[in-house]
Amino acid sequence: MSLKNIGNWDGSRWAVAEAVAVAAGMAVFAFFSHQGLPWILVGAAGLFVATAAIGWSLSRTPDIGTLIGFRDFSRRTALLTAAGCVFGICIGMLHRFQLDEPLLPTGLGIFAPMACLIGATEEFVYRGWLQGRLRTLSWPVAVVVAAAAHAAYKSALFAWSPGFAEIDCAVVARWTFGGGVVFGLIRQFSGSVAPPVAAHAAFDLLVYGALTHAPWWVWR
Repeated sequence: MSLKNIGNWDGSRWAVAEAVAVAAGMAVFAFFSHQGLPWILVGAAGLFVATAAIGWSLSRTPDIGTLIGFRDFSRRTALLTAAGCVFGICIGMLHRFQLDEPLLPTGLGIFAPMACLIGATEEFVYRGWLQGRLRTLSWPVAVVVAAAAHAAYKSALFAWSPGFAEIDCAVVARWTFGGGVVFGLIRQFSGSVAPPVAAHAAFDLLVYGALTHAPWWVWR
């Protein structure tokens, strides 16, 4: 094996190790974050591990913008951002239809900005950093793994639910994975994290924007 191949292999192993740390840390955070003491401290530890892994990775990255997906906002990026918004609205309406709710929220509550911010943050973590970091393996692998990690996070978020909430985590995982693959593809072919951020924010705005208070699963 040449020195060049050894370097590439080492880089790939680091990428996998960091991705595992972030995916596991975020899943632990999601599972425990809305519980009381002492469990919330376990969730905080998971978030710390994920944040530390991302910070370590970025500190060794010469071009953070390319890694995360902050390159020039081209015409293709603008078109895919618009398409992402349409996709996010469509799946948001589908979600509301399945719950036998009006296709559009009746108004915007005070939780609307937080709903969009949470969705955007998830996209920066999964489609931005994680997918960008795993492209050293291959972009299809990066898309699928990022979608799977996000699905694990969402499933963990709803797994420990209060008695009044009945959540089918298998359904949550399937929908999140499928949507994550679409988000990952538009991130890959746009070269930017903006389209999936817009798509996720549009979805969350439709689904949660009318709420006047945070739902039970929001980090506390």
